[in-house]
Amino acid sequence: MPKITSVEPQKKNLRRFNVYLDGEFAFGADEDLVVNKRLVVGKEISKEDLEKILFEAEVGKLMERMYGWFSLRQHSEAEVRQYFRIKNQESRIKDKEPISQLVIDATIETLKKKGMVNDLEFAKAWVEARRKSRQKGIRAIKSELFQKGIDKEIIEKVISDTRYEISEEELAKQALEKKIKYWKNLDPKKLYQKSIEFLLRKGFDYEVVKSVIEKVIKKE
Repeated sequence: MPKITSVEPQKKNLRRFNVYLDGEFAFGADEDLVVNKRLVVGKEISKEDLEKILFEAEVGKLMERMYGWFSLRQHSEAEVRQYFRIKNQESRIKDKEPISQLVIDATIETLKKKGMVNDLEFAKAWVEARRKSRQKGIRAIKSELFQKGIDKEIIEKVISDTRYEISEEELAKQALEKKIKYWKNLDPKKLYQKSIEFLLRKGFDYEVVKSVIEKVIKKE
């Protein structure tokens, strides 16, 4: 059986290690793998164990990518799968070996166990941010979540959660009041039409749009 002859920290990432078997480089491993599999100098590794370790090493390598990607913002499971699809397409174009589906699935399961991928929490955060900072209507938010690959049941559950409930009319009013100051020199008919188009694009229902426009324009 091959024996571990050296375990050295990588120069560019001290949390990853190069593992050598019988004096030759065998694979890279993260801290968790080194600790969990007790990868220490002198340990002998059977062929069966080596296959499992190499598989987990591939998962660990992908997790390093995920930590960097998730540091920008949270992602849905569908976004993660799309990320790997794109990476595999790029690999095929460059005539490189694509990431196996088994490794991708195992990586996603690891992300879930660590709480990094959770579509329900992702949807809650998305709704809260969109409703409070962008003045988006329900229809627009549902469409965005659907595009992110969130299940319809999760979307409906989050949208109906009273903790995230803000009056559609109030959100539309806030959005229009910010925009209308740039249109003050327009004639009333043109102002009315631009206001309708603006709020409908934001995803508000026509009845809400009509009511808000009448109040805001009258106020102005």
